[in-house]
Amino acid sequence: MVQSEAVELDNIDRALIAALIQDGRATYAALAPKVELSQAAVRTRVQRLLDEQVITVTGRVDPASFGLGVFAFVFLEVSGELDKVAARVADIDDSVFVVEATGRFDLLVELRCHDNDGLLAALDQVRVLEGVRRLQSAKVLHYEKQDWTNVANAAAQPIARPQPAPAHELDDIDRRLLRELMADGRATYATLATLVDLSQAAVRDRVIDLLESDVVTIQAHPVPEAMGIGGFAGLAVKATGPVGPLATFVAEMPESCLVVRTLGRFDLLAEIWFDDDDHLAEILDRLREVQGMGSIDTVPYLRIALESFGPGARQASDR
Repeated sequence: MVQSEAVELDNIDRALIAALIQDGRATYAALAPKVELSQAAVRTRVQRLLDEQVITVTGRVDPASFGLGVFAFVFLEVSGELDKVAARVADIDDSVFVVEATGRFDLLVELRCHDNDGLLAALDQVRVLEGVRRLQSAKVLHYEKQDWTNVANAAAQPIARPQPAPAHELDDIDRRLLRELMADGRATYATLATLVDLSQAAVRDRVIDLLESDVVTIQAHPVPEAMGIGGFAGLAVKATGPVGPLATFVAEMPESCLVVRTLGRFDLLAEIWFDDDDHLAEILDRLREVQGMGSIDTVPYLRIALESFGPGARQASDR
């Protein structure tokens, strides 16, 4: 979501956000009893939260497991006016996430491309943009964790998240559905049915199978104000030993939402939430004590310029 100047929420809004973080596809019928409102009133509130970009609801998958393209994270050092450079990067077809940050890097960017050639082309597009001074990148190997359900709950216990079996058979229709759910986790069965030329019942069965098989998880991603936290930050880690134990440690931290194994400038990337600057400093101290931890670059988010987790315009045109 692109952060607005102010987010005005009441307790009902917060309850709906909490429910959607747990289940991004929760029906209005399921949400209504939680807040003691009619389905129509709940629909209006949820739509407002989406329209005002207080939350985005997207599907999260591990692209490497299911042939859904090549993902990468890009770290930019910028000269000139940051907002303008961020807007230029956001205009690139394969950009899905662009955040202005403080620290060593001025911009953190996520790219989702069709293949390696597409990634090379997208990186070249970024390099030649006016204001881009230096670019470093890390290609996604796979996701260790994609879970926002414990945001603002530092006492949360680690939950074993089953990894989807690589043997799970996906056909072209499944992949099309996944791409649409990555862009809009609350896309209706009617909308999805039209896109893949199947009945709503057939689409519903396929989506439920994808969810129950842990091929995709669908959650709401809120702005920090919606959760009463200080903010989010990216972490870019270089390891001095095996990356697996580090990835496991970070994934089990209650403050981690996203943990990614990568190739390139960094070995491991993560997104964490924090209550305030002291909490962020404490998290970093905790990480520095872990065996095998090398360098940590901290990328606190200042402003999200783009958050649109579809597969990217180039992939969309290739469907």
